[in-house]
Amino acid sequence: MSMNAEYGTGSRISTQGDVYSYGILLLELLTGKKPTNGLFQDGLSLRKYVETAFPEKLAEVLDPVISEEEEGLHSNDESEEDGASANLRMQRCIVLLVEIGLLCSVESPKDRMTMLDAATQISAIKRAYSFAEISHRPTN
Repeated sequence: MSMNAEYGTGSRISTQGDVYSYGILLLELLTGKKPTNGLFQDGLSLRKYVETAFPEKLAEVLDPVISEEEEGLHSNDESEEDGASANLRMQRCIVLLVEIGLLCSVESPKDRMTMLDAATQISAIKRAYSFAEISHRPTN
């Protein structure tokens, strides 16, 4: 379980604290690492781990299962170009989701993305990815 930094200092439970926890949850899902992982010592946190890699070295910190999913995106019926396009769309979605996770989990509560903005952006990502998938399906 991820606890917001200000909850540990005795601060009141707040919407901004929930946004922080949501951001950490997104990062946890995308990396496959818990905030309590032994890797995170000496001031290194899950957020700092991801932020340091974002965006150029993001593949190095993502859960390997995500990479496997990307590789398996295109079926044998699709051309190599369609498969590359599907991989690129998936990579864009992942980068955007990581960015939302980072924006939700900034240290200062006043600098965090709002939950409404996070939900709106995630819905937009889902719609864009779903639309791209539908428009690239082969027709019979």
